[in-house]
Amino acid sequence: MVKLISDKSMNTVVSHIKGVIGAVRSHADDIGDAASAKLEAHRFYGDDTHAEIEVDTRDVDSIVSLVDPAALSIEFGTKHMRGLYIVTGAAGLA
Repeated sequence: MVKLISDKSMNTVVSHIKGVIGAVRSHADDIGDAASAKLEAHRFYGDDTHAEIEVDTRDVDSIVSLVDPAALSIEFGTKHMRGLYIVTGAAGLA
């Protein structure tokens, strides 16, 4: 087997391709939209939280976040409350 470029180098090359960056951003926007809809649906049922969804786009990465002082508890729950899995559910991870 001939190895011309390392996996790390190949990942760097591929992650900087314009179309790949656009696809990652588009996917993050889709997850952000789905998460926002899930959060709004929960608000409709009486939750008065001021939580919001943010999509942060960087050089080649995008991050979808639930922003609230109690974000971890909202997402994953507590001893007394089930999590809502707003972002992980929107991403298809829950």
